[in-house]
Amino acid sequence: MSGIEIVLSGSAAIYCVHDRQKRQVLTPDDCLRIAYAAGLTPMVGAKFQTCGCCENVFATMTDVPHLCPKCSGSNVHALGGPLSEPIEGVL
Repeated sequence: MSGIEIVLSGSAAIYCVHDRQKRQVLTPDDCLRIAYAAGLTPMVGAKFQTCGCCENVFATMTDVPHLCPKCSGSNVHALGGPLSEPIEGVL
């Protein structure tokens, strides 16, 4: 028997139905760091909420729970639809 060992590895990204990667922005500090990197100034009196769809933290001016701006649009993927075929070269 030869000393060949087969190892499978990889990473997976989970996206919401609006095609936004889930759980990328986990804390208000992450949100502020992204805003500063983009050259934005923080809103005075901003409140941070977690989107119920993509589970990312975003800044808003209201305490009323709602989805983030990206998830407020129409769905890109069907709810509970079948999985798409894998990308060529990806097992």
